[in-house]
Amino acid sequence: MPPNSFTFLLSWLLAIIIISFSSLSAALPPPRGYYINCGSTIDENIGSIKWIQDQGFVKGGNTAKIDEPNIVKILTSVRYFPDTSARKNCFTIPVIKDGKYLIRTTYYYGNFDNGTAPPVFDQIIEGTKWTTVNTTEDFAKGLSTYYEIIMMAHAKTISVCLARNGATVSHPFISALEMVNLDDSMYNSTDFNQYALTTVARHRFGHDGAIISYPDDPYNRYWAPFTDSNPAVECHSQISPANFWNLPPEIALQRAVTTSRGKQLSIQWPPFNLPDGSYYLTLYFQDNRNPSPFSWRVFDVSINGKDFYKGLNVSTDGLMIYATQLQLAGITEFKLTPDEDSPVGPVINAGEMLQIMPFGKKTATRDVIALEELARSLKNPPSDWNGDPCLPHGNSWTGITCSMNDLRVETLNLTNLGVSGSLPSAIGNMTALINIYLSGNKLSGPIPDISNLKNLVALHLDNNQLSGSIPTSLGGLPNLKELYLQNNGISGKIPDSLKNKSGLDMQTSGNNLES
Repeated sequence: MPPNSFTFLLSWLLAIIIISFSSLSAALPPPRGYYINCGSTIDENIGSIKWIQDQGFVKGGNTAKIDEPNIVKILTSVRYFPDTSARKNCFTIPVIKDGKYLIRTTYYYGNFDNGTAPPVFDQIIEGTKWTTVNTTEDFAKGLSTYYEIIMMAHAKTISVCLARNGATVSHPFISALEMVNLDDSMYNSTDFNQYALTTVARHRFGHDGAIISYPDDPYNRYWAPFTDSNPAVECHSQISPANFWNLPPEIALQRAVTTSRGKQLSIQWPPFNLPDGSYYLTLYFQDNRNPSPFSWRVFDVSINGKDFYKGLNVSTDGLMIYATQLQLAGITEFKLTPDEDSPVGPVINAGEMLQIMPFGKKTATRDVIALEELARSLKNPPSDWNGDPCLPHGNSWTGITCSMNDLRVETLNLTNLGVSGSLPSAIGNMTALINIYLSGNKLSGPIPDISNLKNLVALHLDNNQLSGSIPTSLGGLPNLKELYLQNNGISGKIPDSLKNKSGLDMQTSGNNLES
């Protein structure tokens, strides 16, 4: 899917336009959500929006400044991630559970690493690969690149992660991250328990000039201009965004493309080829004339030669039509064919097209809670212990191996990583664990109760700083074959349940155990 992009000049003009409307936007509530200027060291108002530092939302990474003239402020810094051992690097944003969010990531390379070309890497939302970030072509043209996705929050946080892939030769980076809380009515025909929507195109027909966003759109969606060879007309009656589920801004519907009476209106949109996939589509219409009993027009809508909507009756009140899962590929052609009695030709004001992305798989909740508790108990957990522990495949947390069927954690392996801290009792809730390998670290405190780990085969805790006694309950683990406890500060007696356990390889030397 081609990313969305905009030129420095266009972005700069957009910023100037927004600033010039500061008196208007001052009366409006700020868009709900977070506007994060990645790599910045200060919070500042840019245009009508307060952009904040990324500190507190991300662990790890370095920052760099982009020193180029005439670029908007949110492109003047980046956060990048040089740690090649990290399987992913995540921003974790607090959200309202079951809330609907538009998330936008923006990238401008700016040669921050003194390289010859921008790095290519993956973008992950929660546990799902969102897209591959490749800004090479845009950067060569002096463009920045942005990506958008609409999704529901299934927990109290949403993670947005960057990860290396086979094409990554430098460091993943990001310029800005936005997370905007949308109204419940917006895009509500989508089952957000199973899917997310990635933005392909959002255009206002008959317009030229700049992209519009906040304050014209309270949700800061980008509406790009679109013109073709068809005539453009101005609309002469106001329209209320509340009349439409998706709440399009009034300014996006103030112009339209049309044709003369009795003629078919043909539009190729979006202005690029679509990959074969399933799409969400919304089209917006309004009769552009002054309101009167005669201000209506009737026409049929077809897409790539197939009927989409018959007998659409458009008045000055406006209306929208939509498709929830439309199969498209290549060039998309819309034809609006007028009814023979329609007094004027067809008209169309705006459109949104978003690709439907399967979404919703995640690591088992009990394992996530346990691992988060473990991360809090460790003073220096691996830097990539953020986001979903198991997903996507190939981007699980360092040391975590999961079953792919039920997404349970089966192996915890932090051998010789130098981690310190203690082991929480929550580990005992990860009931699918088969192997725990924590040798060669600086773990202290007692061995927790893990009597619920009935599948556990190997428990390696040797060469740490553990204290206390050996839990008797370890002898009750039916599948335990390896118990390595040597070179700790463990005291007391070895439980008889372990001494007499058949087939157990137990190592306990280098402790303070009673004979």
